[in-house]
Amino acid sequence: MIKGLEHVALVTTDVERAARFFVEKLGFRETGRLETTHSGTIIFVSLGGAEVELFGNGKPRDPDAPPFGSEEVGYRHIALLVDSVDEEYDRLKSLGVEFFMDPTTVESGLRLAFFKDPDGNPIELLQKPE
Repeated sequence: MIKGLEHVALVTTDVERAARFFVEKLGFRETGRLETTHSGTIIFVSLGGAEVELFGNGKPRDPDAPPFGSEEVGYRHIALLVDSVDEEYDRLKSLGVEFFMDPTTVESGLRLAFFKDPDGNPIELLQKPE
């Protein structure tokens, strides 16, 4: 029986920079580090029961590529549940985070906005209708 989602793994170009971004800007907390011979330092960050496992030494993304590939296979983005997309948008903008989709309400009533992490991976802010 599957009990739940344990973590998501994310390859980064700089694991320390990625961990700082998740901790200092997004409010995650570092929960562990693992030194490996195959992948170097792996850093675990957690928020609200969700964990992200950060690997380093990845190849940089094409900075001109669209945030969502039209037909790329793979995970499309990470979504962070927030009380207010607008408040979190303002807070993150003040910290220098660049958004590629400003706060928007979609047909379903969800309010969302998108930004990129330091490696260009898309992250969504998501506010559910009350």
